[in-house]
Amino acid sequence: MFRGRYEHSIDSKGRVSIPVKFREELSERYDSRLVMTTFDGCLLAYPHAEWKVLEEKISALPEFRRETRALLRFFYSSAADCPIDKVGRVLIPQSLRDYAKLEKEIVLIGALKRFEIWSRPAWDAAEAGVSVDDIGNMLEGLGL
Repeated sequence: MFRGRYEHSIDSKGRVSIPVKFREELSERYDSRLVMTTFDGCLLAYPHAEWKVLEEKISALPEFRRETRALLRFFYSSAADCPIDKVGRVLIPQSLRDYAKLEKEIVLIGALKRFEIWSRPAWDAAEAGVSVDDIGNMLEGLGL
C-alpha cells in the first residue's frame, strides 16, 4: 500500500523521481509500469496491475449510460502509460503536467493502491480545505 507524503520537484523535461518507499512497494508487489490519469486537479498514478483491475470494473459498466460515457471521455481517455526508468524517474506527458499545473514543486501522496501527484499550491489548497470534523465523522462511520 502507498502511504506517506513526499515533496519533490519536477525537472524541465517533466521527469519526477518516485519516492524510494513507493518504488519499494512497486518492486515488491507490482512492476515498474505506471498508468497515470487526471482527476480532481491532480494526477492519479496506478501500478499497471491495479489499473487492469480498474479497467475490468469500467468495462462492466453499461456502455451507453451517460455517466459511463463521461468516465471514458474524461478519465479513461487521459490515461497514459508512464514506465519508471532505471534511476527511479517517470516522465509525465505534457498534457498531464498541464492539467495538474505541475511546474517545479510537487507533492506525491500515498493513497492505498495508487498515489497522487499534486502541484504544491494545489495540494496546499486541498489540504487547507479538509476539516478534521469531516475526517472524524468518516472514521466514526467506519466504526472507529
